[in-house]
Amino acid sequence: MDLRIEKLQQKYWAGETSQAEEKELKSFYRQNPSLTKDGTYFRFLNESKGQNPDHSFTHPGRKNKPYWWSIAAVILVLFTVGIFFFHNNSNQQTYAVDDPERALEITRASLMMVSEGLNKGKTYSTELKKINKAKEIVKQ
Repeated sequence: MDLRIEKLQQKYWAGETSQAEEKELKSFYRQNPSLTKDGTYFRFLNESKGQNPDHSFTHPGRKNKPYWWSIAAVILVLFTVGIFFFHNNSNQQTYAVDDPERALEITRASLMMVSEGLNKGKTYSTELKKINKAKEIVKQ
């Protein structure tokens, strides 16, 4: 076999050949198919180039799910979002107040609720400070 062809073979199997060099290798093995194992490999590539496989691959661990499950899931999500959206719109009308004094009362009440929640958080933070002090004493 030609020394140039052997070098091209080494480059081909290393993945370093250009398209022109691959064409040269393929044409050489097309003309001399029985010289080496590589010749039969290239001949097989040329013969099977236009063929389509007669079976399709399916992953052994996966089952094909029917597409209607996806459609049912989308409909369920849209239905849930629609109910939530229309339910929230109806609640907004209950808080509509035309009287400014009534609006002030509602605002004060809601701010007091927030303030009470923040005050509860302060008491928890003092408890955490006590725990941290004890932890520092134990470390020493």
